[in-house]
Amino acid sequence: MAKSIRTLFIEATILLCLMCAVDSRAASSIPEEPGEEFLVEQSYDTIVGLLFRAYSLHRDGEVDYRTARQIMGVSYDDPASAELDVTPYPIFYWYDPKQDGQWEMWMDPDGEGRLTDAVRYNVTEDRKEIDRPHR
Repeated sequence: MAKSIRTLFIEATILLCLMCAVDSRAASSIPEEPGEEFLVEQSYDTIVGLLFRAYSLHRDGEVDYRTARQIMGVSYDDPASAELDVTPYPIFYWYDPKQDGQWEMWMDPDGEGRLTDAVRYNVTEDRKEIDRPHR
């Protein structure tokens, strides 16, 4: 039985809406912080007060997800190593969804681990403001 043009139009519109909804959600979100099994490396900088963690979501060794937690304190019980006291959740997230070097940066100013509260930081827009010539 042949479908009417109206039925085909409605089906195409629904399909298009579903595809757009998935794309826009994927473009405006960041995955949850991965578990320890995805951790590639970890480092810290006491000058800026952040613990950095790098992950490979595809487990191929390529870093595509990074976080930074605020360091609350450092103790040196053993002179050869430092014991860090860090916030339970990251305040900065970096994500490279396509593993093409185009990182997205996200900030969770409250540091409560709710990624729905994290906001995307757009370096390009801020640079335009900074790089503007002074008159």
